[in-house]
Amino acid sequence: MKKVLVILALSLIGLLSFAVGISYAELQSNQQNSEKQLKTMLEKHHGISEASFLEVKASFSLQHRQVIQVRLRGEPAITYEFIQPERTIEYSGSIGTSVEKVGKQDEIFRSMPLKVGEN
Repeated sequence: MKKVLVILALSLIGLLSFAVGISYAELQSNQQNSEKQLKTMLEKHHGISEASFLEVKASFSLQHRQVIQVRLRGEPAITYEFIQPERTIEYSGSIGTSVEKVGKQDEIFRSMPLKVGEN
């Protein structure tokens, strides 16, 4: 009887581990897709070249599905935050400091909202 319970417990642990692994892989894939989608959107709608991106990083958020942070060359102290609450990407604001207290792109992102649905 003990052997059967141990086998069942180990099987359950194995299935749970497998499910967590699949969920984590899906999350990483979604984050990579969001990063690519945002880069493409910024290149097309805002004229930001591929070489201007210093870092684009998506992470999971409890408030929103994802928060995507963008750092551009020439503005190393500013990180622009975009959120993906559902199937859209919206500009959230900038964090960091510079001489102007906001990034050069901040006004452009605010006046021309990025709200694009998933394809």
